[in-house]
Amino acid sequence: MRKLFSILFRRKFYESISQDDLMSRQRFTLFRIFSYTAFLASILTSIQIYETFGTATFISVMLFLLSFALVLNFFFVNRLERLTKSYSLSLIVAFLVIHIQAYNAGGVLNTGTIYMALLILTAFMLLGARAGKWFTGAAILNIGYFYYLTEYTSYINYDLFQNKLDLIHQDALTTFILGLFLLAAQSNYLNSSKNVIIERITQQKDELAMSNFRLTEYAGSLEKTNRELDKFASIVSHDLKAPLRAIGNLTGWIEEDAGDLLKGDIKANFEMIKQRVKRMDELIEAILAYSKADRVQTDEEMVDVDKLVKDSVDFISLPEHVKVNIRTKLPVVSSDRTRLSQVFSNLIDNAIKYNDKQEKVVDITAFEQMDGWIFSVKDNGPGIEELYHEKIFVIFQTLNRRDDVESTGVGLAIVKKLIEDQGGKIWVESLLGSGSDFKFFWPKVKKQKDPVLIAATMIV
Repeated sequence: MRKLFSILFRRKFYESISQDDLMSRQRFTLFRIFSYTAFLASILTSIQIYETFGTATFISVMLFLLSFALVLNFFFVNRLERLTKSYSLSLIVAFLVIHIQAYNAGGVLNTGTIYMALLILTAFMLLGARAGKWFTGAAILNIGYFYYLTEYTSYINYDLFQNKLDLIHQDALTTFILGLFLLAAQSNYLNSSKNVIIERITQQKDELAMSNFRLTEYAGSLEKTNRELDKFASIVSHDLKAPLRAIGNLTGWIEEDAGDLLKGDIKANFEMIKQRVKRMDELIEAILAYSKADRVQTDEEMVDVDKLVKDSVDFISLPEHVKVNIRTKLPVVSSDRTRLSQVFSNLIDNAIKYNDKQEKVVDITAFEQMDGWIFSVKDNGPGIEELYHEKIFVIFQTLNRRDDVESTGVGLAIVKKLIEDQGGKIWVESLLGSGSDFKFFWPKVKKQKDPVLIAATMIV
C-alpha cells in the first residue's frame, strides 16, 4: 500500500526537487492536489452525462478524454524544467472541462462555474501573478460568453437535467458543496503543518531557538573566560616583569660596583642586557595593549580630527628636522576619541621612526565618502615592497632589525584591530624608494556587533 501511494503521489520525483527550493516543492504538491481533484470532477461529470442520455455523447466523451489528459499530464512530466508547461497544460484542460460541460447544463446558470474560483486560485499559486490575472480574465470572459449564449441564442439547454427542476436543485447543491470543499481543502493545505514551506519555517524556527539558546550559553561562557584571562594576563604581566626588574637592578648594581673596570666588550654586553630587558618590558606592555585594543569601550563623541592630530603631534614632541603637514581640512566626526587618537599617534610615530631621510616629512589628508572618511598618513621614507604590504599589519612583524630600529612589531597590528573594530579598513600604498602612504577608512557610523561576537573578540 505504501508503495502504491508513493507511485500515485510521485514521491520519487518530488524528492528529486532540491530541499532548498521550497517554492518548487510547494507548487508540485499543489499540482498533485489539483490534478486529482480536477480528474475526479471531470470523470464524475462525464459519467453523469452518460447515465443521463444513456449513450456516449460528444460532451461525455470529451470530458472523459480530458479527465485522463489531466492524470497523464501529471504522471508523464519527468523533468523539473518542464513543470511550468505541465502546470499550464493542466489549467487549460481544467478550463476546457468547465467550459464544455456548461453547454448542456444551463450555460451561465451552470453551477459548475464555481470551479473557476479554484482554477484562478491554482493559477496564481502554480504560475504566479501574471498567469493568475490571465486566467481571471479568461474566467470573466467565459461567464460573459455564456451569458450571451444563454440570453440571446439557442445553443444552451438543460438536457443534462432532462429539464427537471429537482435535478437542477440537486446538481446545484452537489456542485456548490463539492466546489467549496475542494476550495477549502486546497486553502487549508496552504496554512496547515503539512505545507512544506510552513513545515520548513517551523523547523528552522525551532533550530534557531535552539541555536540562540546555545549562543546565549556560549556568550556567558566567553564572558567568564574573558574575566579569567584578564586576571591571568595581569598575573603573567606581573610575574614576567618581576624577574626583568630584578635583572635590570642587578645589572645596574654590578655596573656601580665595578665602576671603571667595565670596559670594551664587557661594557657593551652589559648595555645589551639592559637594552634587551627594556625591549622585553615594552613587548609585554605591547601584548597587553594589543589584547585590550578593541575591548576598552568609551562613549562616542564629536571629535575635531584636526585638533586631535595636532594634539597627537605635540605629544610625540617632534625634532626640528621632522615636519607634519595637514594638507586638507580634517573633518569633525562622531567617534571614540581615544581610539582615533591611538590610530593617528601610531601611524605618525611609525612614519617618523622608519624614515631614513635627513628631512622627514609626513602629510595628512582626508577625503569624504558617502558612508565615511578616507584618511591618509603619507611619508617620504624608504617605502615598502609590495610583497610586505600585508605582512606589516601582522603582530610581531617588522621589516627592520630590532637592533637597528627599536620596535615591538605590535603598533600596526593594534591600529588594524582598532580600525576594523570600528567597521573600517586599513591598507598601504607604497613602492620601494618612494615613501609610504597609509590609508584607512573610518565609517561615519560604527558597525554594530552581535553580543556573542563581541564576547568572542574579547578573548583574543
